[in-house]
Amino acid sequence: MKIRRHTTGGHAAHVNVTPLIDVVMCLIIFYLMVGHLAAGRSSNVNLPTSTTGRQPEKSAPIVINIATDPKEPEPILLLGEQRILTSALPKILKDQALLTPDAEVQIRADRALEYGKVAPVLMACRDAGLLSVKLVAAKGGKAAKP
Repeated sequence: MKIRRHTTGGHAAHVNVTPLIDVVMCLIIFYLMVGHLAAGRSSNVNLPTSTTGRQPEKSAPIVINIATDPKEPEPILLLGEQRILTSALPKILKDQALLTPDAEVQIRADRALEYGKVAPVLMACRDAGLLSVKLVAAKGGKAAKP
């Protein structure tokens, strides 16, 4: 706020309140908009029931476990509980993508595996058109230092 003093005429100090009014108007508009948006979400609407139509189906995720075995040079791939070959994975994932195109893939890889052993699984998911791929990790542990 600026305070201007008139040196002539003995007038009192003049305070410019225009910026204050601008800020108050912005706050009023903000609270009106937020209140309107919140009222739309929190309204308690008793919706009618229907016996027709379909409920949105949430398909079960495709879980791929990648394990290591010291006796085998390549990692072990498990689709659910079934062991599969790395070479068969792209075909299996393409078939799954045709059945449920929006399916989620969860990859659970052993922490001892190098990225190069996990990359073919990620590439197979991409090539099959499965867009939701999640790498599963256990909660806990210490964060890596940058």
